[in-house]
Amino acid sequence: MPSSTSSSKIVEREIPNKNWATLFVVMVSLFVVLIAGWEMYWRSEGAKPAYINSDSLWAIERRKVQQDSVVFTGSSRMLFNMQTDIWQQQTGVKPIQLSLEGTTPLGVLEDLADDEQFKGTVFAGVAPGLFFSGYEYRKNALKAYKKEAPSQWLGQQLAMLIEPLFAFMKPDFALFTVLKRQNWPERNQVKNNLDVRALMVMSKDRNTQMWDKVVNNEEYRQLAIKIWMQGFEPIDKKSAEDIAKMHENRDKQIARAVAVNKKMIAKGAKLFFVRMPSQGFYTMEEGMYNPKETNWDVLLKETGAPGIHFEDYPDLSKYTLPEDSHLTAHDAKTFTKDFVSIYQSLNGQADFSTLSSQ
Repeated sequence: MPSSTSSSKIVEREIPNKNWATLFVVMVSLFVVLIAGWEMYWRSEGAKPAYINSDSLWAIERRKVQQDSVVFTGSSRMLFNMQTDIWQQQTGVKPIQLSLEGTTPLGVLEDLADDEQFKGTVFAGVAPGLFFSGYEYRKNALKAYKKEAPSQWLGQQLAMLIEPLFAFMKPDFALFTVLKRQNWPERNQVKNNLDVRALMVMSKDRNTQMWDKVVNNEEYRQLAIKIWMQGFEPIDKKSAEDIAKMHENRDKQIARAVAVNKKMIAKGAKLFFVRMPSQGFYTMEEGMYNPKETNWDVLLKETGAPGIHFEDYPDLSKYTLPEDSHLTAHDAKTFTKDFVSIYQSLNGQADFSTLSSQ
């Protein structure tokens, strides 16, 4: 007699008599066609195969830092503008690129300062809105360097085999990302900020150039500028309390930089600050919120570290920035050559042969 919790009748389903081999071939063929179509579409949009700017890729470069390494760190301007291959051509030294977009370099500088092995030279980019606010968009990169799981390491190794082959691999070109960015009807009282779009092409060693679509496509370039400008509010609209907090935070970041340089000096390392070019909207915004005389000048004075500000050198301020913040791939090469010349002159024709990044 069947129990009350079980069925008294078991129904057996027959497996359909199908040509499974044919279905498998059809399925694989459809997959290949869809992938090929997606790849062809993004190629037609100017996308190029490149490495994804992941936390694990950054961690690989961080692990290359040795005693006398030359290191670039900073935000996206340092990432786009300083070309490691050109620096190597000019000096014989291959720098390590540790810049992270949307992020103050102070966390990376503190990590390097605490690394007793490192006694080389660091060029730290100062993007005023990020540096003096302490904002860290890519803070997980340091975590990946310090505590990367074996699965993360393996995933990165496998990804690096595939990424140079396909243009659509970038997160910016993912289907759901594209769908999210369509012109959907807006909901009441819901503010939709535009995400930063793809702007760069990155090599395996994180050497980076601006994507030429930013240069050649006027609509895309204007979209980038629009994204930079969103959320801007004139400083005279801020309350006295907000301005006081902003100045307090600025002083806190400068104090962090002071502590970093003390540690660098104590162990024989060198810290060099760099203010990359900006123009247009950023000339107004950065001048309003982070004046050179109260921020950059104070940073150099308090830390005692040397620095190069683009406004002080005609060779560094002669460029036109397509979206007000970064150099084109072509100009970045010339900029790096000019920067090397200026740095060498400031350091009495510094002997770069004593420096090594590998």
